[in-house]
Amino acid sequence: MNKKLVPALLFLLLAAPLAVRAQTKIGLPDRHRKWLEEEVNYVITTHERDVFLHLQTDKERDMFIDAFWKQRDPTPETPRNEFREEHYQRLKYANDVYGRSTPLPGWKTDRGRIYITLGPPKNVESYDHVVNVHPVEIWFYLGDPALGLPTAFNIIFFKRDGVGDYVLYSPAHDGPAGLLADVFVSGENPENAYKLLQKAEPNLAYQTLSLIPGERTRPGSVSLASTRLLATVFASPQKKVEDAYADAILKYKDFIDVEYTANYIPSEASAQVIWDESGVFKVHYTIEPGKITVEDAGGKYDVRFEVTGRVSDASGRTIYQFDREFPFSLTAEALQAVRTQSISLQDMFPLVPGSYSLDLLLKNTASKEFSSAERKIVVPVDAAAPGMSPLLLAYKAETRQDVKDERVPFKAGGEQILCQSKKSYGTKDTLVLFFQVFGLTGDLKAGGSLKFVFFKEDKPFSDRTKKISDHGAGADFVETQDLAGYPPGYYQVVVFLLDAQGREVASRKDNFEVTTLPQFPRPMVMAKVTASLKREDTLYETGLQYLSKGDLAEAGARLSEAYNLAPGRVEFAAAYGTVLFRQGDFKRAKEVLLPFAGGDTQPASDVLALLGQACHALGEYQEAITHYAAYLSRYGMNIDILNYLGTCYFQLGNKDEALKAWTKSLELSPNQEKIRTLVESLKKK
Repeated sequence: MNKKLVPALLFLLLAAPLAVRAQTKIGLPDRHRKWLEEEVNYVITTHERDVFLHLQTDKERDMFIDAFWKQRDPTPETPRNEFREEHYQRLKYANDVYGRSTPLPGWKTDRGRIYITLGPPKNVESYDHVVNVHPVEIWFYLGDPALGLPTAFNIIFFKRDGVGDYVLYSPAHDGPAGLLADVFVSGENPENAYKLLQKAEPNLAYQTLSLIPGERTRPGSVSLASTRLLATVFASPQKKVEDAYADAILKYKDFIDVEYTANYIPSEASAQVIWDESGVFKVHYTIEPGKITVEDAGGKYDVRFEVTGRVSDASGRTIYQFDREFPFSLTAEALQAVRTQSISLQDMFPLVPGSYSLDLLLKNTASKEFSSAERKIVVPVDAAAPGMSPLLLAYKAETRQDVKDERVPFKAGGEQILCQSKKSYGTKDTLVLFFQVFGLTGDLKAGGSLKFVFFKEDKPFSDRTKKISDHGAGADFVETQDLAGYPPGYYQVVVFLLDAQGREVASRKDNFEVTTLPQFPRPMVMAKVTASLKREDTLYETGLQYLSKGDLAEAGARLSEAYNLAPGRVEFAAAYGTVLFRQGDFKRAKEVLLPFAGGDTQPASDVLALLGQACHALGEYQEAITHYAAYLSRYGMNIDILNYLGTCYFQLGNKDEALKAWTKSLELSPNQEKIRTLVESLKKK
């Protein structure tokens, strides 16, 4: 077995989705509770808080805190984290200044919360000694439209009833009357209250109607903009960060090194299932990291990405797993282009019919950054039944000369489909639609058609119909659409497969965006171009997938054929032997595996373990002991192998050796009650 595959297999077999991780809140140590409830209470997102409360150890929480600040660092390439420094300066100022006249700590006061959230105001107006008016402060801020804030706005505080600490003022709930000290006049209608406040302090009165300078609002009417403003202010820190990293940390914290955990980077990913001429469905995928970090190698820049993938079914059972390496070097010019346009890492693998989740874990081993993505994929059960594949929206299709024994991602027939996960186009771009039509009967080929309908923001924009007979032979369809004349906006394309009478047989749809750019920047494609899988390799990979699904009959048929085509491949023998063993054909399993147990090369661990179990099941205990002992001497202690070994010795009447094996097993794993009972029983005799 590939040594590099072992850690990946462990990760893939043990990884679990967020939904099935521990869901109970546990007690937090004081320092972590203080961090969550006091230090970052106003800037942490709801989702980040939930993930933090799911973490089980102090080490995990510390890793999360590092990642939390790293995600907010405006200059992650430098040692300083300006956001973190500014946040703690604001927190200290709020506690030092706004906690003086109240029993509350400063961060809990309304002024403290606003100061921590927005920072120091550009200007402060104080109205402390206006006759018959409660003390008022008006803080003026310049806003950020990207966060939903107006270009300029006020935040007003006042002492309710003239006592206590300053609290937030709301034009809708408090109004000018709330600022008047005379309890009798404050109860009058809003217009009268405004006139009284205007008489006392005209500038203050004007600003109390709306928090947005220049907004015209009559006394007594509600300023909806002011109401929205306060909600937006409190939500603004959460808009500054994409919190998908939190899910990734929770999901992969046990399977990536500590130095990766704080360095999550966003990525885009997509996958397309494509049927090829060999009759096998293959999953073509692309993952596009949102950031490229390189190593300077004297004028060249080295990049080292690793992709670990896991395909699982609805129950979370692993069906297939893989590791891929993407090492390459860039010139300075190419690096600049990549940072401007991004990069697309592409590969493919065969997959048997079913509905699955594809998990991708991307690591940059140079910078210790990681990312992740999950996509749902469906491999059709029957390619002979009439139907359509999902649409693949691309930006270019190139005719590529076939190279014998070459395997290229996103290549179908003679067409290389150039695509990226983000389905965005410029006004001078061309939209390329790729899809496959299965089960084309004679009638459909002769009289059927394809109708292409484009919608702009849910309204029909254009359509056209083409005869299937004009397309030619094969299941692959490529259709292009010049986007000149398509105004910027959001679109949907629907493709209908129609029979000779115009009745719908199948349809597929997808969404895309036309931007204001003339041409949308495209990524540099780094495709994993490899030698085509031989028939025996495809049988082996798909046979293992059926074995993982529990379909022993189909797995046995495929793995048997792979073994017969290449009987000298140890991985084929081990896989086929596994099926035979599970089917109860222990004799045949032994025959298949025995040639790989000796010789000059070291036997694989799974061969020795399986051979021992086959002989064990056949009652050939002495031979089973030989294989179990060889496993332990070559690969170290294993609880199951020790227990099997002890059982074989016991069956042969060698209780001393059985006791040694089982005692050693208990040393490794004390919580084995059945084994403990056997050991205690033997010791009494």
